[in-house]
Amino acid sequence: MLLAQAADRVGVADAIDTALGDRQKPNLVHTTGHTMTSLALALAIGGDDASDIDLLNPLVGTGLIDKIPSDSTIHRRHHELHDSGDEDEHSAELIDDASTAAVLSGMKTARTTAWRACRARNPATTATIANPLVVDIDATEVASHSDKEKAMPTWKKHFGFHPLTAIIDHGAGLTGEPTAVLLRPGNAGSNTAADHIMVLNQTMNSMPDHVDGHDWGRRLLVRTDAAGGSKKFINHLDQQGLAYSVGIGTFWQVADIASTLGGKVKQGIIRPDGTVSDIDDAYVADITSRVHCWAGEPVGITLEDYPPDMRFIIRVEHAASGAQLRTTDLDGRRIQMFVTNRNGHAQRLDELHRARGRCEQRIRDVKDCGLGKLPHTAFRMNQAWAYSAMLAMNLISWAGLITAATPPPSTTSRQWWWVWEPKTLRVRMLSIAGVVVRHARQLSIRFDGAAAHRELLEHGLSRLRSTA
Repeated sequence: MLLAQAADRVGVADAIDTALGDRQKPNLVHTTGHTMTSLALALAIGGDDASDIDLLNPLVGTGLIDKIPSDSTIHRRHHELHDSGDEDEHSAELIDDASTAAVLSGMKTARTTAWRACRARNPATTATIANPLVVDIDATEVASHSDKEKAMPTWKKHFGFHPLTAIIDHGAGLTGEPTAVLLRPGNAGSNTAADHIMVLNQTMNSMPDHVDGHDWGRRLLVRTDAAGGSKKFINHLDQQGLAYSVGIGTFWQVADIASTLGGKVKQGIIRPDGTVSDIDDAYVADITSRVHCWAGEPVGITLEDYPPDMRFIIRVEHAASGAQLRTTDLDGRRIQMFVTNRNGHAQRLDELHRARGRCEQRIRDVKDCGLGKLPHTAFRMNQAWAYSAMLAMNLISWAGLITAATPPPSTTSRQWWWVWEPKTLRVRMLSIAGVVVRHARQLSIRFDGAAAHRELLEHGLSRLRSTA
């Protein structure tokens, strides 16, 4: 009921149907928006196939939610989205089309409603240039155990797909929201600027507007690993006026520059526990000026091809146990580098860039909500399935954001259910038993009083109702 009420609160089903408009058949009992939302609910509570829509039958039988589509109806809706798209004959990837734009537009409407329910903690209000809203772009692998359309060997020698995802990072004490999932063949490359630009465009189409009505600009930070460190993508971010923190491959001149740095340039690394490392052991440094005046000789990249305000930040530390050192490393220490257009101390910029590790966990969460198993044979039908998996994770995120805006007064950080993994959430809260009671023409639910997390569940439901 927690996620069903969240879906009803943000109106995601009606928002998707409104955005699709005439692109779906009239007089449908189970519209595309309703079907996607029902499937998303089933995936969020542990389903991994269209037939798992039956997990919602108890809620239908007790009158808590409306009737649900059958698994064959889900296949038909996905096939309709499959037929309505366009595909470039020179590319195996999904390209922007009317149906994709409509689904993302519907999610934008629902996300806007969810963020407004956070009131003072609305991410579209709190984002500033000094404290931007972060979007992580990263790829993952989805294995395929049968020969599906465009399933191919991956760079890790597996077989399946190589989707590219974009996920909003709300911070360590909050959750993350997937904004785009671009399904790609398994042999899709990592440094594909066109795919990164497409995912970024889809993200901007599903992002609520900033409350002041102006463009996001540098109040939105795009963060990627070295796979996004292509010249084309970095210049695109600069042209869009967005802030960026992008990993980039090192070149041999960086090691020479690092070996000549003085102690005044080096700054200790901020560890996860808040302590700062000794610069003799590990450090970060801004080497922008040294890269630009490197002895009058060319460096590993052509600086004129990049934005003029791009800064180079290096991180030098001992490699993890068993890690293979590279020729560009220095004195047995690993050198990593990222570029950014943000102001501030190098150690703070590095701390923010390293926080992109949370994206890995959030990708696992999306895969646990349905992306990890693509059931269809057709490629574009699996892309439609990926939208439902994205919506399933968003329902958890939206319910969590609304609840976190006014948490229960007695909760501790260990009880912040909005940062739990989906499996943990299902075991601790979504599986709490309840009895439906009918009295005075009203339906009431009485939850198991012995359940350890009953109060958290009741507060979440109450919070969703109070924001309606």
